Amino acid sequence: MSSSIEKAYWHIHHDILMEFATEPIRNRRKFIRKHKSYHEMETRLRLIRPVKGSLPRVVIKAGAARVKAWVACEKARVAYYKAKVAYVKARVADDKAWAAYTEARVAYETVGAAYAKAYAAYTEARVAYFKVLKDNKAEIEALHAKECPNCPWDGDTIFPKG
Repeated sequence: MSSSIEKAYWHIHHDILMEFATEPIRNRRKFIRKHKSYHEMETRLRLIRPVKGSLPRVVIKAGAARVKAWVACEKARVAYYKAKVAYVKARVADDKAWAAYTEARVAYETVGAAYAKAYAAYTEARVAYFKVLKDNKAEIEALHAKECPNCPWDGDTIFPKG
């Protein structure tokens, strides 16, 4: 096998004597160079070596099972983070939509209150208007007769029956 995945190595991590690589060993070396302290770097890099002798079959079997489980775990982790990104985007969209809904609801309620107030004022003005018409009916009808001769108005409609 040309890949270092699933091969046994000494000291991949400082606190584990031997383990099977779950990714190319060059990735671990690169990580050490980038993230580990300078005074540890030489020792860590020097001690990471492939196991050359024969390991007990049970160790190889357990190591292969661990690597297989690790690969499945990594795939699940990647899927999890992709789902998380989608969730966060959806949550942001939902929050924006909720904010827009809340803003629209507040505007609706504010305008609704203004409409109710305006309608109440209109109703009041309408009642007052018809009272004034009633109180001044004779004068208005005289003016109408003068300005609109031959009108079919019968006191209720311009379309009287008969």
